[in-house]
Amino acid sequence: MKKLLQQICTSLGDGEDLVLVTIASQSGSTPRLAGAKMIVLRDGRTSGTVGGGLVEATAIREAAACFAGGRSLRRTFDLDNSDVAISDMICGGRVELFLEYIEAGAANREIFGTLLAAMRAGRRATLVCPLGGRAGGGQRFAVDHRGAPSRADIPESLLTAIKQALVPAPATALVEHQGQRYLLSSFTVSGTVYLLGAGHVAACTAEAAARVGFRVVVMDDRGEFASRERFPLADEIRVLPSFAGCFDGLELDRDAYLVIVTRGHLHDLEVLGQALRTGAGYIGMIGSRRKRNAIYAKLMDQGVSEAQLEQVRCPIGTAIEADTPEEIAVSIVGELIYQRATGRKAWHLA
Repeated sequence: MKKLLQQICTSLGDGEDLVLVTIASQSGSTPRLAGAKMIVLRDGRTSGTVGGGLVEATAIREAAACFAGGRSLRRTFDLDNSDVAISDMICGGRVELFLEYIEAGAANREIFGTLLAAMRAGRRATLVCPLGGRAGGGQRFAVDHRGAPSRADIPESLLTAIKQALVPAPATALVEHQGQRYLLSSFTVSGTVYLLGAGHVAACTAEAAARVGFRVVVMDDRGEFASRERFPLADEIRVLPSFAGCFDGLELDRDAYLVIVTRGHLHDLEVLGQALRTGAGYIGMIGSRRKRNAIYAKLMDQGVSEAQLEQVRCPIGTAIEADTPEEIAVSIVGELIYQRATGRKAWHLA
């Protein structure tokens, strides 16, 4: 998503209009989920994907009509048996696309620049676009993770409707306000993984997490371990004076994934106690059940409740009999992907 936004900002900055294709809704079995995006330029070049096949080919063709008329379009595909026969698609679901024509004007450059800045900071932001009519960008605006709009003239009643629609943090949503429908498209880095510890498991986990779209922050009190050389794909590396107060100054919400992989039990205990006081959507800690039980007992002596500890995934990762740092990283990131996709903790298979 960040690469797509970077491409949008580059194209608009170069004076190129574009069409942003978004899966506004889907049901049944489809090649991509709601929120998937693709951009189409006037010369037919594309970036991103909405699933390939007939759906994508038609979107690219109809983008030409958006450019010709300066208008946005909506298109619905029912991938039933007849469509499957002519498209080599085996899905059988329903997909609604919104093709949004975006002019290379100053207002749009500012809006998408705002969205990109939010993603780089690891924050969710939402593009709000009216459905229907010409799409020169006069009514398009962005809303940040706190619900604040990029324009001052947005009615409070519309903002309230938008905030209510975004409570479950969907990739897309439709809102109706005073007879006008709006498409809400969330732009997010799909979660920030905070790696507490910079050892071998952390190095492998950072690479795997980055490659599946997570923003990665590495935190350790050892500068020789928490280094750019060891973590080339990390978005941020923090060398801490100690693990005490390691989350100070961070706004950790449901898009934060805390992965505790420090070098020892005492550090794990210190970090986990602090993690439980944050609003992170996921907390996982490496270690055996024996280690977990010992740490939990100490935390309960300090006043932590069983309900709080039930939030923690320990031993961390899906149960695939992982052994090496590379395998453990796959196990951890697999669990993170599941949590991100469903909003639920991935329970062990055994």
